[in-house]
Amino acid sequence: MKNLLTGSALALAAALTLGASAAHAAIDITVTPWLAPNAYGSPSFTPAAANAVDALYNGQTSGGAPGTPSYFQAQSNVLASETIVTDFASWKGQVDPGVTVGPAFANEYGNRMTFGVSIVGTGGTMFSISELSFNAVSNDASDALGFGFNAGDYDYSDGNYVGVLYGADGVLGGGDDTFVTSGPNTQLVNAIFGRGSGNSFENDPSDPVSTLAEQEASLEAAASFAGQPTQFTGTYRIGDFNGSGTFDIAVPEPASWALMILGFGGVGAALRRRHRALVTA
Repeated sequence: MKNLLTGSALALAAALTLGASAAHAAIDITVTPWLAPNAYGSPSFTPAAANAVDALYNGQTSGGAPGTPSYFQAQSNVLASETIVTDFASWKGQVDPGVTVGPAFANEYGNRMTFGVSIVGTGGTMFSISELSFNAVSNDASDALGFGFNAGDYDYSDGNYVGVLYGADGVLGGGDDTFVTSGPNTQLVNAIFGRGSGNSFENDPSDPVSTLAEQEASLEAAASFAGQPTQFTGTYRIGDFNGSGTFDIAVPEPASWALMILGFGGVGAALRRRHRALVTA
């Protein structure tokens, strides 16, 4: 009888442990805002995205070589002028970046507010990138930067969205993880690390920008307009689990903007039209 009772107790303890594990199973989603190079034309976008994925996988907020356009660094407080993509060379609000920032930046085309993402299953939870959705909103009246992606829109991709299968130790890292970078987006994984989706305003490509002064005015016009958003928030979701990150955007005061326009010889007044940038998945 004693042995039977012991066996029953062990069985009960095992059941309770299993129940506790199931109860604590969850998906932790952490969002890291960063200013990515322009995905449409900037040569540093691909290596910057890879640096973002690598840094997030290693639990870091920066990655790559500092002082280069492919350097990944978490950044949530930004100036409006830093968040513009352009059809001429620029970098974080600077035109002619090969001179004003450094030779390595000469061929960059601005920056896009991007929401890097780390998704980690706990308690043995597995999931697939096909379950991932995204929604972004800006706090201006027209939600001008708002966009989203539905579940099924994301795919595993080397240097963009990498799935991770834990090794024999059953934990992230440790040198025995397996990486999923291709194949069906329904493949189950223990974690996902992605450079993230993003959006920004762009300068008006229909306006002439033959001089540096016109480029500067065009960039600033895109960064300042009535109802400019001061926050831009992105939220990822898998099932009942979600995580968000927010850009806090500092915009010029109206008086400061007026002085800028005067400084540009009035060119900016003709450049206030703006265009929605193409979003990145």
